[in-house]
Amino acid sequence: MRPLLAALLLVAVVSAAVAAPERPAPGLGRPSFPPMWAQHRAFRQVLDRRQIVSCGGGRGDAVALTFDDGPSPYTMQLLRILRRNGAHATFFDVGNRLAYWPHSAYAEARVGGVGNHTWSHAHLTRLPHWVVWLELMRTQYEVGSQVGWKPRLFRTPYAEHSRATDDISVRLGLVEVFWNVDARDDVPHARVRAIVRNVERGLRPGSIILLHDLHPWTVRALPAILQAIRVRGLRAVSVQELLAIDPPAPGQRCPYDSSS
Repeated sequence: MRPLLAALLLVAVVSAAVAAPERPAPGLGRPSFPPMWAQHRAFRQVLDRRQIVSCGGGRGDAVALTFDDGPSPYTMQLLRILRRNGAHATFFDVGNRLAYWPHSAYAEARVGGVGNHTWSHAHLTRLPHWVVWLELMRTQYEVGSQVGWKPRLFRTPYAEHSRATDDISVRLGLVEVFWNVDARDDVPHARVRAIVRNVERGLRPGSIILLHDLHPWTVRALPAILQAIRVRGLRAVSVQELLAIDPPAPGQRCPYDSSS
């Protein structure tokens, strides 16, 4: 009877371990993120001001991680690292790549958020206005069909924008997001140490960090980046969470502003 009882207990323990959700690494504590109503209110305030965002207010303990150009074969690896570390991020997806990784956008939305990075990663300032509309609208529709809601954030490719493209994004209900910390992981065969150093140099409350979701070296650098964020007493959040935690002041400029 005892061997049977031991076997049943072993099965129960194994089943519970398999069913348990992935938890942050020991010592990280439980992350605290603002509720959705607070994120939505902060987003509306920035949108109503027609404000382009490059950083937060610099008064809190949060930095925003952003990943451009996905989804890619590396997306799920990045998401696993973020979940293990109790971190969030915003993924600015290219619309025509979503069909190749159809489950990525939904998974990204559960670890922060999904932003619009146009349909084809085009040079928007070189296109007719109706094509710019199409680039953004097609991505809005595609993300919405996969996630259940449309993006609220937009990042223009190559940091190229104009008054006309800014106006189109606002009329579509999108807040335009740039960054003030460039990891420079889009350099061919970038070195992991260099990526981490580039991020460390700019780490301060309210920073928005630019990374890319299509390089293996970015995956290898991410754990060290998250460790550097923790060592400085900061936490990694999505852009929309940053707007709620530490919103930028109206007209605020960042130390490095890619929108200029």
